[in-house]
Amino acid sequence: MGVNIVFDPKKIFDMLKNAGEMQKNMAEKLKNHQASGEAGGGMVKVVMNGHFELLSLILDPVLLGEDKSFIEDLIKAAINDASAQLRSNMADQIKSLTGGFGF
Repeated sequence: MGVNIVFDPKKIFDMLKNAGEMQKNMAEKLKNHQASGEAGGGMVKVVMNGHFELLSLILDPVLLGEDKSFIEDLIKAAINDASAQLRSNMADQIKSLTGGFGF
């Protein structure tokens, strides 16, 4: 009592073609998506796109008199904040795209 599975090459090709198109669409959406992050009560603000490229970095002038390592920590925290938002958004988009596939 085996199960007969018939592989239709055309269906497989269409599925792969659709996956490629979905990947292109997702990449374009991600590039256009932006997330901002901040740290130090807004003293450091960053904006990143969905490709995790830093688009802008804004430092409050008050920080310029602070310790270098303190400023670096705030910048890292702001970038991590924006990155977390992007990852969350990506997960939501992937869920919506793959919902029918049971992922």
